[in-house]
Amino acid sequence: MTTQAPAFAEVNYTNGYEFTQGSGYALPEYPFVSPPELQTGQTPRHAVVIVGGGITGLTLACSLANQGVKAILLDEDNTVGVKGASSRGICYTQKSLEIFDRLGIYQRIARKGIQWSVGRTFAGEDEVYAFDLRQQSNFNLSAQPPFINIQQFYIEGYLVERIMELGGVDLRWRSRVTAFEQNADVATLTVQTPEGSYRLQADHVIDATGSHTPFHAWTGVSMQSTKGDDRWCIADVRFNTHPPIERHTWIEAPFNENRAVWQHLMADDVWRIDYQMAPNADAAYVSREDVVRERLE
Repeated sequence: MTTQAPAFAEVNYTNGYEFTQGSGYALPEYPFVSPPELQTGQTPRHAVVIVGGGITGLTLACSLANQGVKAILLDEDNTVGVKGASSRGICYTQKSLEIFDRLGIYQRIARKGIQWSVGRTFAGEDEVYAFDLRQQSNFNLSAQPPFINIQQFYIEGYLVERIMELGGVDLRWRSRVTAFEQNADVATLTVQTPEGSYRLQADHVIDATGSHTPFHAWTGVSMQSTKGDDRWCIADVRFNTHPPIERHTWIEAPFNENRAVWQHLMADDVWRIDYQMAPNADAAYVSREDVVRERLE
């Protein structure tokens, strides 16, 4: 049975983030390279096609390259991270670091990121809980530390570098999948590029485009999900003074109207601050630089 995809506009999606433009991060940009399908007009068949060049898709692509498995990765952007966004993912656990070590990028992460093991939790002015994972024996069984904090786009960039070093995976930037169909034998994707669209086939297609992926509609697969009422303002800031290199969590922060706050140090001497907002808060106002600065002082 063949499933024909609806028009892309019908399944265009967003993850619901409200971004403010910042000037602190300069993300790398990768060139669009015209694929051979545009010149030949043919629809070649590949073993593996990965859709989505975020941390999940790039980690899978790097793992395949590390195993000598040929694949194609399609990403609709021309960079890592999200333009106009902050750090996004930042805290990488020991198990993840072990995986990155096997893929050959751990040393780059360790040189750039911030290692930490101590976490403290506060309710108002009172410290109610603390831990130091280096004191727990199970964390000493690994060559990697308990945690490294680093902006997600750095890891994605290191994965791109490693994939290019290994070869075997064709990274295709500015390539948006606009249609998908499959039968018992093969899957066919339509890809839109700056130079026009083309089709390719794959034995295996891995969707790494996020929770609101258009593949749900294209394949008729449903997903049960729940969304909480919490709203958060996430800001990347530099302090004039240097707080301890620890993760601090406030259950009830006096400086945030007794709502929650998380504080982490990352690479480049940048602190990630997550503020729980009031349900009716104006996100544009809360994220203004002067408002964030006043809250921190």
